[in-house]
Amino acid sequence: MRAAPRRYLALLATLLGACGESTNDLSKQALPPATLPGVWTGIFPCDNCPGIDTSLWLRADGRFFIEQHYPAISEEGVPTTAHGLGRWMWNAEEQTVALEGKGPDRIFEQPDAEKLIMRTASSLAHRLDRNAASPPFAATIRLGGTARRQGDAYIFQECLTGFELPIETTGDYSRFRHQYRSVTPRDQPAPVEFEGRFTWAANGAPQSVHIVRFVTIRDEGGC
Repeated sequence: MRAAPRRYLALLATLLGACGESTNDLSKQALPPATLPGVWTGIFPCDNCPGIDTSLWLRADGRFFIEQHYPAISEEGVPTTAHGLGRWMWNAEEQTVALEGKGPDRIFEQPDAEKLIMRTASSLAHRLDRNAASPPFAATIRLGGTARRQGDAYIFQECLTGFELPIETTGDYSRFRHQYRSVTPRDQPAPVEFEGRFTWAANGAPQSVHIVRFVTIRDEGGC
């Protein structure tokens, strides 16, 4: 008869322990992806330089754009700017954001809704903070994809983001159109590269693409 209270105490301890585990699990729940879209900015540390000015635009449609300004590291050197684009993926279990595009893999942890920390081998934090005042991506960058004729217009599909947009008739459009007609059967998609930029609607939706400098077009291939 005296063993019964001990059994009840053991059962009570088990239930309390289970409750404690449930509370901890709730406190560790992943942040929802709704906290991710926006512009994130910061200065990444680097060897022998003041830092790398970095801006990351995570779009709600799963695309990203990143811009990094590298300062000159010597009196003879010149500052450079690098750009990247592609798609981002959210890992709810690890609470990380992975950028999928050209170049090195980039994985960011999101400890809270206002900052991202990039995983690196460095002991120095590579941190980005949410920046509501920063404008969306408007740089001229090298773009690759396929172009096709649609009526009197041309449509460009960018390989890394999958954006499919009309090509503006300004900039280096005439040279692009002449080359397309020279090497491509009518209405057939053709791989194309150019330096250009996206234009955005007021709500942030992609609207068109502007060719600043046409580079090349081929008669076969694709993304």
